[in-house]
Amino acid sequence: MPPALLSRRDLLLAALAASSGLAPAWALPPRTLQFPRDFGSHPELRTEWWYITGHAQAEGGRAFGFQVTFFRSRVDATQGMRSKFAAQQLVFAHAAVTDLEGRALRHD
Repeated sequence: MPPALLSRRDLLLAALAASSGLAPAWALPPRTLQFPRDFGSHPELRTEWWYITGHAQAEGGRAFGFQVTFFRSRVDATQGMRSKFAAQQLVFAHAAVTDLEGRALRHD
């Protein structure tokens, strides 16, 4: 984000974080991607997400941008349940389309 667009709150939080002397923490240690292991989900992790972004052009030249994000979240409380009805993973999504000419953003 260009500095001109940062709010005073964002700048204050960044300054406090920088002055704390604390190094950023990793949720997991970095690891090298390995395929095919890393093509799909990793149910042992609590949360994962995958996203697709792009742009499209309608006949006549009208331009659109789009974004779709899929989230997977493990439900810790149900991991030991044997029932097929126990929701052990929740999957949900967010999508947005930007109409550049119409200057509109649609999201859900």
